[in-house]
Amino acid sequence: MRQGFRYRDIIIMAARTVDKGVIDVEDNESWQKLKIHAGSLLQYMGKGTECLRKMREEFPSENKGTEIPTQVRWLANPRTIRERRQTGEIAASSVVFDVNGSKVAQGLIEKGIKVTGVWYRVEPYTNTGLDSRCELCCGWGHIENKFSNKPTCGYCSGHHRRSDHKGNVVGCTVKQGSLCSHSLEKCPNCN
Repeated sequence: MRQGFRYRDIIIMAARTVDKGVIDVEDNESWQKLKIHAGSLLQYMGKGTECLRKMREEFPSENKGTEIPTQVRWLANPRTIRERRQTGEIAASSVVFDVNGSKVAQGLIEKGIKVTGVWYRVEPYTNTGLDSRCELCCGWGHIENKFSNKPTCGYCSGHHRRSDHKGNVVGCTVKQGSLCSHSLEKCPNCN
């Protein structure tokens, strides 16, 4: 028996003090974080996030080889989701979950995931914060993934990607996507 598994119960108890969703520990797993959009709220909205346990338990029965090592979580604050649902503003929300291994993750991204007979699109989840900068519009607090704004150059605020920026002086030898001394810099967030 390996050293870590001799103390399995102690490790699980310690992990649960940080994340109550921890239910087990295994050796050397590579977890991939994924998200599902438009998860039905009627079925899984309850007190706190307890009802998402039901969703987690349903995954393996309808998706062979899919093991969910941690609790499924709402992408937004459950209280906010509940309030928005009660006012009729939303009827569905997104959830985040982990799977074991990149092959399982890639399979779900390609095929989707089935929950209670309904197929949902699965995407990789990337954690973003206030300091995340979009490579497309150069705005803060989000990333480019599935973003619909027009591109904005981070050098000149022009309507092109920063990687497509070209100097406007004939004969300038600075490569495309780089700032040259001829360019007038304009912050896309200030202009």
